[in-house]
Amino acid sequence: LLEQYQKHDPMLPREIVDLQNHYELCLRPLHEAMQQFNPRILVGSSGTFDTLSEIYCNRNHIVYSTEATESPLTIPGFYEIHNEIIGKNRAERMNMKGMIEMRVDMIVVASCLINFLLTHFVFNNIRVSAYSLKEGALARLAEL
Repeated sequence: LLEQYQKHDPMLPREIVDLQNHYELCLRPLHEAMQQFNPRILVGSSGTFDTLSEIYCNRNHIVYSTEATESPLTIPGFYEIHNEIIGKNRAERMNMKGMIEMRVDMIVVASCLINFLLTHFVFNNIRVSAYSLKEGALARLAEL
């Protein structure tokens, strides 16, 4: 997605629209699942969500703990960070407290995906799990 849609840094508004259209097309099955299960909490695991949470904590003077099983991020907090991320270039994003180099490029398209989810579906809250999907899969396999 980064290579396909983010041709400029910061992304041009047209590139963001094209990316949103891509999400709309590719995530059609998600619409059916959302109607069927009606979740109200968006759960994010590791990666971009960890970085967003760390930025949120820095801005709100919250101690970010790598030992906690969950870290804070609110929906309004996400929107504030997202709107800033999409308007900055790589160097400016890298200067954001809590940003790590490993995420500085990919966070733009990932943040656009989270924004897509929040604007297309009704969520009351975001929860950021410290555990990744692979740890959840391993835990599930251990139960078998």
